[in-house]
Amino acid sequence: KQVFRATMGLYLAMTAFWVTGIYKPAYRRSATIANVLFMSGLAAGRIFSLIVDGVPSTLFLIGLALELILACWGMWNLKKN
Repeated sequence: KQVFRATMGLYLAMTAFWVTGIYKPAYRRSATIANVLFMSGLAAGRIFSLIVDGVPSTLFLIGLALELILACWGMWNLKKN
């Protein structure tokens, strides 16, 4: 349980940073870079799991798709601005 709670704390802290980037332009670029790294890392882990463990559940694949979309959207925003 402690590992999952620690991970949850990390997710909440990152989310708070991303929300700060929405409302404070000074943090926008840093928050976007953090989001791209975070989502890309999650997607890479899921892709590795897909290769090693085989085809997972539908929810896993939906999560992978959303993570890839968010990472690409973040990269697009960085390039655009």
